Amino acid sequence: MTNTLWPADRVAELAVLLRGFRPGKWTEADLSQGAVAQGWEWSAGELGPILHTGRTFGEGQLLPVEDHMDIHVTTEEYTGLHFPLGRVEGGVRKQVEAFRETGRVLRERLGEPNVIGSDDPDDPLHGSAPEWGAPFLRWRDRANSLELRVSGRGDPVLSLLPTSPAEGRYRYNREHGAGLAGGFLGVSLTGDIAGMTIAGITRGDDWKGYARRLVAVLRTMPAELTALGFERSFGLHGDIPGAGGPWVFQLALGQDVELGLDEAAADIMKRSPEMPDPEELGWTEATEARHLQEEIAYLAPSYRYDEVNAVRLAMLVLETAETLGIASPEGLSLTDNGGRIPNPGGDGPHTDYRISDYGLAVTENP
Repeated sequence: MTNTLWPADRVAELAVLLRGFRPGKWTEADLSQGAVAQGWEWSAGELGPILHTGRTFGEGQLLPVEDHMDIHVTTEEYTGLHFPLGRVEGGVRKQVEAFRETGRVLRERLGEPNVIGSDDPDDPLHGSAPEWGAPFLRWRDRANSLELRVSGRGDPVLSLLPTSPAEGRYRYNREHGAGLAGGFLGVSLTGDIAGMTIAGITRGDDWKGYARRLVAVLRTMPAELTALGFERSFGLHGDIPGAGGPWVFQLALGQDVELGLDEAAADIMKRSPEMPDPEELGWTEATEARHLQEEIAYLAPSYRYDEVNAVRLAMLVLETAETLGIASPEGLSLTDNGGRIPNPGGDGPHTDYRISDYGLAVTENP
């Protein structure tokens, strides 16, 4: 099987072209006028109009407003112009690597995006996503956003979107999704983020439901972060009766996935005659210096991002939390700065990506 991904210079040139394209109010009249100005041909397609750009960039697919987008549009008759950037043959690792490399090319030409994140793979903005996730890099301004996303079969796609409808649907699904919409959103205070409204986090109130959410996060977030070119490492406080809110878990997500049990939580379990020792739940004592320096006393099995046993890790979190007496997932919170990812193009902590963890459903302590 042979990959047919676009070369780097072609991807970069299309990105520059789309950043300069003016779709007006995203009506057919405005888009047709813009296409004529570029020398592109307009023709009917099965999913919507197709813009034929010639040999250099091939065909762009315009997608009309569908019923589920009606409440998010004003003048817009179309919700995006999409250019597939070739095909990736192979499994998850090949697809993730292709997305990451395409993102690197775009960063070199455009700078760092001011919005990153992932959609819910079960209900993404663009109709479908591969099982490993729905990541996106977005160069946003108030009117239009350029987005690198992934198609349903795992190929990179470069899309020009009207900003308001795309953000409106993402926010609406999280405000009205009964806490079931997953994904995460990271926003950096760089570029044009005027008018952006971010949905709050819906916390889970029972461990059984939260375990299902955690399985979904552990199945997708490591691959998504790897595709986006990032890693995350953070701790989780737990509201343990009589012990306050010590660190309980430590998570590293990215190319490698690690789950650790903090010394404070392990000591509580060992001192209590009514609690099982960590080994009885499936934890293994940590021995490496790097873990001990971070006060990680026990570890779960570690995995590569495309080999994670998400059910095993989620059940270990659930059983440990219940053992410690943490009444519900509402008793978990991120450690300080756990909701941030440094922006490689930023100039300090104030330009970090501030993360809203909709799938993980946790926030930092106020």
